[in-house]
Amino acid sequence: MLKTQREKNILKQGIIILAVIAGIYIFFLSPFLKEGRSIIDEELERKISEMKKFIILTGTVPSKESFAKMDKDNISLKEKFFNIAEFIDPKKARLSEKDAEAGLYFIEKLHFTMKKFELEAGAKGAKLPENLGFGEGLPKDNMVPVLLRQLEIIEFAVGVLLKSQNSNIYALKTLRSIEYIEPVSKELFYTELPIQISIKTDTKALINLLLELKNASPTISVKELHVKSIESASGEVEISMVLSTFMIARQEK
Repeated sequence: MLKTQREKNILKQGIIILAVIAGIYIFFLSPFLKEGRSIIDEELERKISEMKKFIILTGTVPSKESFAKMDKDNISLKEKFFNIAEFIDPKKARLSEKDAEAGLYFIEKLHFTMKKFELEAGAKGAKLPENLGFGEGLPKDNMVPVLLRQLEIIEFAVGVLLKSQNSNIYALKTLRSIEYIEPVSKELFYTELPIQISIKTDTKALINLLLELKNASPTISVKELHVKSIESASGEVEISMVLSTFMIARQEK
């Protein structure tokens, strides 16, 4: 029992101090401590993941020296991966800065591209497929990045072909994208976006297209090339080819 007023005041002050400390912890320190625990947990999870990969690849448990080497190799690989990614799939703004939905932006861009190519094709009497191989419906917003990259391939190839005087494009078809998964981590590594194109042109225009594709940025690969017919006298060729571009799976920071 507290007998004097002084003892009662000391007790009250002690309770107030404890309450203040508790408040400081709850409102100020606790979030930082939780963040610290989260960082530690993430680092531990990363180490465990790296250990699993090491065991799968080598069949042995990594030592401290092995971990140090793995960290050094990981940094080097990340730098190389970044350089390759920037070459194959330059990170740039692909959506309009306007306050518009992504699907509407794609449709507007597609119609603008179609009108531009129709004018060029009409001036040279060349043929183009309707809608440049895309459907007429409004795409879902999450599909727009893929569709824009596929449209980039078509813009590039059609633009090169229309520079020649003897090129007709009979078919353009967007093929299903292919996702490539890294075998150890099972994480998405990159996505291949193929386009099938059927054309009739001359050998000079075809060679020029292949050279332009070789130097294209973002990178465009010629995955397949089938010669349907060739006229030796005129040099005209009818071919079907599959062109692919790639989307690198970058980790969000």
